[in-house]
Amino acid sequence: MSYTKANYTDVGAKGGALHFLRDELDCENFGVTVINAEKSWEGLEHDHEEDGQEEVYVLVNGDATLTVENEVIEMSEGDAVRVSAEDERKLVTNEDSEIIAVGAP
Repeated sequence: MSYTKANYTDVGAKGGALHFLRDELDCENFGVTVINAEKSWEGLEHDHEEDGQEEVYVLVNGDATLTVENEVIEMSEGDAVRVSAEDERKLVTNEDSEIIAVGAP
């Protein structure tokens, strides 16, 4: 049996909110990010067309808006949204929020 354990609070936040766990957990096939953001935090608009990575965003608590290809998706606690690799997306928090993002090609 093989496993790796990490606590996201031990991983420095990039962009003020992003705790990237892929390297910390030694993941080979997917990435996991904990987004622990204050109200009005804005992620970068981006896509993953080049690397083929689709993503799933799960709003654990708080309130957030995910814009996918100019379509605004209001997220409530417990909502999960999958985004195709080629679609541009941008995440904005409307209040202090915690989001889990998982991505894989």
